[in-house]
Amino acid sequence: MTNLSRLSKLLALFLRHRPEEAGLRMDPYGYVPLGEVLKAVQERYPEVREADIHQLVEGPPPPRFEIGEGGIRALYGHSFFVEMDGEPAQVPELLYMGCLRKEVQRFRTEGIKPVDRYYVHLSLTRESAAERSHQPGDPCVIEILAGQARAAGLSFYRRGEVILTRGIPVQFVGESHEVDLPPSSRPSPRPSPRPSSGASSRPSAEAVAGHRAAPRAAEPAPAFGRRPRKATGRR
Repeated sequence: MTNLSRLSKLLALFLRHRPEEAGLRMDPYGYVPLGEVLKAVQERYPEVREADIHQLVEGPPPPRFEIGEGGIRALYGHSFFVEMDGEPAQVPELLYMGCLRKEVQRFRTEGIKPVDRYYVHLSLTRESAAERSHQPGDPCVIEILAGQARAAGLSFYRRGEVILTRGIPVQFVGESHEVDLPPSSRPSPRPSPRPSSGASSRPSAEAVAGHRAAPRAAEPAPAFGRRPRKATGRR
């Protein structure tokens, strides 16, 4: 039986971060022909069939991928630039974003800009924003005055349960709310790396598939516009 969790991580690696590692041809909107993706996956996991990918995409929420006429793509979370297709979405008056308390004042004076992404990732509810914030520290949720922002000309695009936009000007940054996470749910700081034993080893694609891919400056940017960004813990 195909391990769908492992398959999801590998698809995230290929479709969000490193399509060139598998030799995948991606269009400007993030789509890759499904057959090419299946072939790349089968080089790692020969047992995977096209039906398994459909089962993953059509499975329980939250959706992370979609299949369309252009093939398959990740809905959000890219570490390189992809164009938004379709008409801008109608959004509620308020949207939400998980952040750290120390970031709130900066957002209120500078607005919100993408950090390791090309789009700001927003949530439809305060609860989902809190769940999607995985940064160590004092978590909180900040309101986005989305209705006012859209009336002023900002475009929002819905990708599954995530709303994407290029940035939030300061006048549309609203109130912040504390997140009361149980101790077991609070993210822990990353441990310091262990001293090297002298032997070098490169982690496998499976080992890094679930994590943010570190930019590699020596690689040329692909034709669809990849450029490395500073990595954070935000998903």
